[in-house]
Amino acid sequence: MDAAKPATPKQQAYADRASYYVGRALLCYRHELWPEAANHFCSALESLLRVRFGREGKLAELIKKFDDDPFFNSPIIHDGAGQHCTTCYAERSRILRNSVHPDCWIEATKPDVDRSGMLVLLLYHALIACREQRIGIFQDSPDPTLKALEASGLVFGGLQAGSPSV
Repeated sequence: MDAAKPATPKQQAYADRASYYVGRALLCYRHELWPEAANHFCSALESLLRVRFGREGKLAELIKKFDDDPFFNSPIIHDGAGQHCTTCYAERSRILRNSVHPDCWIEATKPDVDRSGMLVLLLYHALIACREQRIGIFQDSPDPTLKALEASGLVFGGLQAGSPSV
């Protein structure tokens, strides 16, 4: 039996927004518009972090909370060369999203976008889809993109998500 409580309306709204942003990111991804895809994936990341931490704080503060939260201690991402800290990927995503500002000229690459996409899928799974650890029971989003992406088992650029025991 699922011990999670129903998601709050705010949590549901953030989850729905994350799915919307992932849909936008995938459109950009298909056309190899890496900066735009990175921006949308990071917006999805922020929405998912707000599912967990609420509306207060800027993205950098949410990433700090993410790093400190024991709920997120086990996820890692494998890139074929080794395991990588998800907080580092979250911080890189934040920096890439900030690159749209005039004083932050950083060009996103396909590997950057792949990492951001995998991080979003990992957080979606942990917070919303996983029956064992999700933080609430969520309704299906009006935009089913994120649910379908997670269910498909898509792996971005050869990356795999897992836990340290994998």
